[in-house]
Amino acid sequence: MPLTRINAPSPLAGRLDALLPSLADARVLLVDDDPGMIQQLGRLLAGYSQLRFATDGEQALAIAHGWQPELILLDAEMPGIDGFEVCRRLKADPLLVEVPVIFVTRHTDARVESAVFELGAADFVAKPVAGPALRARVAMQLRLHRTAQRLLRLARRDALTGLVERVHFDEELDLECRRARRSGQPLALLLVGIEGLAAYRQRHGPAAADNALRHVAVLAQQALQRPADLLARHADDVFALLLPDTTGAGAVALDRRLRQALRDAGNDGIALALGAGLLASGTGDAAVAAQAALNAARANAAAGLQLCTALPGGGHEPPVAA
Repeated sequence: MPLTRINAPSPLAGRLDALLPSLADARVLLVDDDPGMIQQLGRLLAGYSQLRFATDGEQALAIAHGWQPELILLDAEMPGIDGFEVCRRLKADPLLVEVPVIFVTRHTDARVESAVFELGAADFVAKPVAGPALRARVAMQLRLHRTAQRLLRLARRDALTGLVERVHFDEELDLECRRARRSGQPLALLLVGIEGLAAYRQRHGPAAADNALRHVAVLAQQALQRPADLLARHADDVFALLLPDTTGAGAVALDRRLRQALRDAGNDGIALALGAGLLASGTGDAAVAAQAALNAARANAAAGLQLCTALPGGGHEPPVAA
């Protein structure tokens, strides 16, 4: 059977999207040999935009390897490779071992439930399936999975500044951009270039330059005001600030706080060139816009406007008054 995406009825999709805006784009694989059950699960989970299904174990494993779902709803009793064997193989695969599996089965005795959890399944749902309970269990497992994945990514830090490394920041940026495009909420990205760092290093030595970088990182972290905002080491002399649900005005306000904080700190010879990129109403490329804006700001810095910030649309924010 070819891979098919289940079309979601709009009323239920709208309600679930409103309740679970951060989960609606999750990749969920439905596995059951009964097409009627597949359709029922599809209707119950219609608020999730990425649903795929399989009607046997071999197909489920093939889709899982190629698509990397974030959650699998798995029927226990299937001809050929049953759900227990599918789960066993999933948990033996390093790329799929962390994917939560919720078993869906007509067997409710304690032995079956115990076997399910011994295989590494995350949860157990009995047929006939109750819609509200199923949606709650799915949402809970997706939240737990995404939280665990985020913590794993954030655990790997830049040795000098303690900030998130570039590769993991890029993963978070991609995830937040996809969420913003789906929800239509704005997203802002600031790239903060440290101007004069090479001259500072030559004048004061590598240790002093490293201390200056760490100091700017601390100031940038202090300028962030929400837990969802993310600061990372983007390049040797560039920091990146990812600001979900933030407009251009919000990005400019953060820019001003950061530049003023640096002036108040009195870092002689260190200045900032900042580029602001926006993803507004789900359109655009924040990363490309931010890099272009940073390049423009650094060009201005070379002309003597070291604290100038390039803004979306080609404008520039004037330096903070002394």
